[in-house]
Amino acid sequence: MRSRFASLRKPHAGGAPAPPPAITPNGGNYIGSVNVTLQSPNTNAAIYYTLDGSLPTTNSFVYSGAFNLFSNATVSANAFETGFNNSVAASAVFYVQPLFFTSVGFLQNRQLQLGFAGMASSNYVLQATTNFSTWTTIITNTATNSLFNLVDPKATNYPYRFYRVQQQ
Repeated sequence: MRSRFASLRKPHAGGAPAPPPAITPNGGNYIGSVNVTLQSPNTNAAIYYTLDGSLPTTNSFVYSGAFNLFSNATVSANAFETGFNNSVAASAVFYVQPLFFTSVGFLQNRQLQLGFAGMASSNYVLQATTNFSTWTTIITNTATNSLFNLVDPKATNYPYRFYRVQQQ
């Protein structure tokens, strides 16, 4: 009896590299932070990535879900799957400007004014505390441009007060 064997070969096994993973968003300028996702065209592939632009290897970070960047980074990602050539690397450059206070001072009516740098058209919430455990919302502001002011009309009612701003 004669037998026949069929060979099923994976499309990229031993041949050309697999398609690179997609990086979303694909880089850009951001204020405060940016949420990054990676996705491989091949659902069986493991994605490894770096944040310094170096070529990812299987010793790099293993992608397990979306992550936030709070500072500048060059994300490089590779897809690896047993029996396949690893993908070519995808890369995206992210510039992340931190949120920060630009000035502080009292107005003539004794209201505290805080200058702030953020992203135009974003909403910001100024919160205050005296104990770092209970935060009280003072004001919510939609920034008309990247530099704007936040005001606490009751700042002088406290011997000390600490502030934070959250982007919504």
